[in-house]
Amino acid sequence: MRIRFAVVSPELLPRVRAEVDVLQRAVNAGDMDGVDTATARLLELTVDCRSIELSEGEWRAFVDEIRAKNPEFESNYLVPSTICAPLFPIISVASDYVLELPIDGDMEGEDVNV
Repeated sequence: MRIRFAVVSPELLPRVRAEVDVLQRAVNAGDMDGVDTATARLLELTVDCRSIELSEGEWRAFVDEIRAKNPEFESNYLVPSTICAPLFPIISVASDYVLELPIDGDMEGEDVNV
């Protein structure tokens, strides 16, 4: 499994936030088809966003570093961009959010912008 982080601009945030709500409801209900559909929609919405993929091990190390500084941190799809500054050192807009999305495989054929 890979974890994709995509910087979401304020203009795109309402649509991404709405789809994250759909994804969270599907996860909570155990609706795997709904999870797959919402994940695909989020990938489509953020295809042109600056992004990076981490392996599960890299993601765990990243989250452990954050939790060492902020034990209350919860990884829940949308996180403030300031938390992800180590991944995106050129993030300049504090109002941006980063979509943190587990994905299967390596997104072959997709153009992932770093």
